[in-house]
Amino acid sequence: MTLTILGSSSSGNGYVLENRSEALIIEAGINLKEVKKALSFNLRKVVGCLITHQHNDHSKYLKSMVGLGIPTLALKEVWEAKGVWDLRSVEIKPNQGYKFGNFKVLPFPTHHDVPCVGYLIDHPDTGRILFLTDSYMCEYLFSGLNHVLIECNYSDIELSKAINDNRTLLFQKERLMASHMELSACKEFLKANDLSNVENIVLLHLSENNSSEQRFVKEIQGATGKCVYAAKPGLQIQMKKYL
Repeated sequence: MTLTILGSSSSGNGYVLENRSEALIIEAGINLKEVKKALSFNLRKVVGCLITHQHNDHSKYLKSMVGLGIPTLALKEVWEAKGVWDLRSVEIKPNQGYKFGNFKVLPFPTHHDVPCVGYLIDHPDTGRILFLTDSYMCEYLFSGLNHVLIECNYSDIELSKAINDNRTLLFQKERLMASHMELSACKEFLKANDLSNVENIVLLHLSENNSSEQRFVKEIQGATGKCVYAAKPGLQIQMKKYL
């Protein structure tokens, strides 16, 4: 199974999990032209799309996704905010799991400034994948993880520098603290979970002004001892199930 990063920033978020026979799209914040290119224009293999919340960098192309006939999973608030409902629209219900092809999907609530979920994704080729973005914390612990895709949006140090340099406005600090995951919170969450079977950690949604890719990757590697990547467009990672 290959994970392809289409985008992982406030400009647009999109990810594709794909093997030879099926593909799962995560987030609909990237132009469909780019999604089609990543899939070599083979949309028949797409079994579903998962969306975390209603902000445009994650759901702008929701209507187009449904229009292509792709079963799409999202919160009721997302469907209402976008004014979209179709036979392919799947509304998330509390404590309910879903299946798209061979992908088993379990949504769980997260902490953003609008209703938002993360996803626990299981596939025979990859094992268990945690997808967690746009959340300043997570109170859940997860067992049996094989791969982790997690937001590491900013650090207090980089944010202070950006504010002093007028690259980030002071009022934005309060929103960041209540909607996005800071470096130390990311490290603490990872250390609280059993990572013994984890092969890859992918850092999502790094802020352009308030992060340091090199430092974030180095610190997460040091804290976990795992292979760590910073998500960027075009990056491809092999997501195998390691026993």
